[in-house]
Amino acid sequence: AEAHVAGLDQTGLSQKGGPVTSDVRISAQPIDGAGRTSAAGADLYLAFDVLGASAPKNLAVCDPERTVAVVSTHRTPTGKMVVDPDARFPELTAQLEAIDARTRRDVNVHLDAQALAERLFGDHMPSNLLALGAAWQRGALPLSLEAIEQAIRLNGAAVEQNLAAFH
Repeated sequence: AEAHVAGLDQTGLSQKGGPVTSDVRISAQPIDGAGRTSAAGADLYLAFDVLGASAPKNLAVCDPERTVAVVSTHRTPTGKMVVDPDARFPELTAQLEAIDARTRRDVNVHLDAQALAERLFGDHMPSNLLALGAAWQRGALPLSLEAIEQAIRLNGAAVEQNLAAFH
């Protein structure tokens, strides 16, 4: 089956230590309009940063009846936390509760992808592929295994490690 894809990366803030958000729309039909996900329009909320994921403006794309959340729970400090010893990471339970309240709590996946990647591969780099693999295994990513494996191979970066992390 043919798939149509539209994407929107909002990466400008990453250069200043801020969050990065990306919207990816995958559809069997041609995609009209902006690449941005509409309010309550996400089927999958794939979060590599729990702090950014629990932000109300990001959660606006979620719907408790529709959206499956796959969230890496690793505590990644913000730029402010790095330079200000008094800045503390918010309570993880409260962050996950905020996400679960706006998504399908019963099928969500919470995992510390960075800790798992470091334990399994001795490297934090494949952590995003671990989370992506969890989303695919949960059935929340509408792509075939062959298509994902081909994309990893075409990317050409740490192919075997990334394939293993995805699996």
